[in-house]
Amino acid sequence: NALLTENLVFYSTYCVEGWAKGVVINTGDMTVVGRLSAYSIDHERKDTPISQEISNFMHLLTVSACTMGVLFFMLSILLGYFWIDAILFTIGIIVACVPEGMLAIVTIALSITAKRMSSKNCLVKNLEAVETLGATSVLIVDKTGTVT
Repeated sequence: NALLTENLVFYSTYCVEGWAKGVVINTGDMTVVGRLSAYSIDHERKDTPISQEISNFMHLLTVSACTMGVLFFMLSILLGYFWIDAILFTIGIIVACVPEGMLAIVTIALSITAKRMSSKNCLVKNLEAVETLGATSVLIVDKTGTVT
């Protein structure tokens, strides 16, 4: 195992004192970094818990809005409205059920969380990573403290 051997350096390792001579033992996908990248490519990307919850909520909202639209369409036909008016009323009911501010609310909530984390010296590049990081139970970092 290359990670357990002594006197082995990786690409872009600096000699800070004296001189050094190196021999290339692997290139490309055969290196440790190449194997790690192949490992990350092979595995599928999973949705974060917040994106799963939003997706479930939007499916529930879509089904309930369409159900309400069909019910109000049948009710308006039974009450004697013209069919064009009933269709327009149905479309209005379905459109009214769509939460237009949901994207803004989720973005604001994640931004506030990222700001709170930055006050504790944590830099976040991706807002969904804030929620994923909050849902972790075990956190493994390198010697610089970077989570990748």
